[in-house]
Amino acid sequence: MTRKELNLAIFEGTADRVLWQPRLETWINHHRENGTFPKRYRDMDYFEIYDALGASVRYAASAGLERYEEPADVERRSEQHDNNYISIVRTSNGEIRTVHQDIWEDGKLKNRRIVDFPVKTPEDLRVVTDLVERERFRANLETFQKAADAVGHRAEPTMFLSSSGFTELIKHQCGLPGTYYLLHDHPAAVEAYLEACDRRDDRMIDAALKLPCRIFNLGDHATNEFTPPPILKRYLLPRWQRISDRLHAHGRYVHSHWDGNSRLMLPFLLETRLDGVESLTPEPMADMTLEQIKAAVRDKMVVLDLLRAIDFLPNFPVNELLEFAKRVIDMFAPKLILGISDEISQVGEIEKVEAISELVDKICGLAE
Repeated sequence: MTRKELNLAIFEGTADRVLWQPRLETWINHHRENGTFPKRYRDMDYFEIYDALGASVRYAASAGLERYEEPADVERRSEQHDNNYISIVRTSNGEIRTVHQDIWEDGKLKNRRIVDFPVKTPEDLRVVTDLVERERFRANLETFQKAADAVGHRAEPTMFLSSSGFTELIKHQCGLPGTYYLLHDHPAAVEAYLEACDRRDDRMIDAALKLPCRIFNLGDHATNEFTPPPILKRYLLPRWQRISDRLHAHGRYVHSHWDGNSRLMLPFLLETRLDGVESLTPEPMADMTLEQIKAAVRDKMVVLDLLRAIDFLPNFPVNELLEFAKRVIDMFAPKLILGISDEISQVGEIEKVEAISELVDKICGLAE
């Protein structure tokens, strides 16, 4: 069985083994940029590294869903003031500004973080709502097929859809405190924005269903802090149910990205009607045990990842990682796509990824 066939079989419920699917992009890009690959990987390209590890890839074929704006009359410009990068967006509803702090190292831009969010008032939020209403999508079968062909036997293509409007508000528009202040003081404006995001979801899914992609991800970044139970039940749960029902009606599968502290949300997992959940992170890195996760998903949902990223750091013993990985496999297989919650870091040890490859091969055999 190929990695592609096993990837789909796990969602179909017909698998009899585990798929090893770590996300290595951050590690690969860091070492490629800095010329620090271990010697054995130095002359390999992206896919050759995965093949050397016997590992599947998750998002390399997320392509073919093109975004555009209608009408296309949004004005965008940027300004640089020392280490502050300012992006400015203007629509007929007004203007918003996002201030980023640039982090430099040895003359290279290493990071760009928001230090002043653009949305503070209902008027600001109307600009963002206007932008959401303008978003349109079209399917590009040629682009999708080219990416899927490149991935080949390594994975069933998985495509990104959108995050929830609520978590996008936190991540990109208001920040966490700002979102909750705005919701408390101006609930009608926030709910009008969220309704626009629901309509955007529908337009995106209309286009996505024109592609032969079978597995989709909602990059929600849901956590206890972002989406505690009262918020989850009111704004997230109906969205997951609606999207799941739409995709299931067309024979597709969908999972959501829950990272960080998610213990308070676990009791609602089966109500979501999602096929799986990505990146749940066990303690001590986050706030839940394997037993609590298992009680939440039972044998009904696919779980993606579960290996803690901290265990791949140099100061964590490899034997403890392997023992933990054995527990994960014993508890969750075959509804398991084993991976790292949610990525190995730049300084993670690739030798530990190799050790997990050997473990999976020993237990059930690595897919081809």
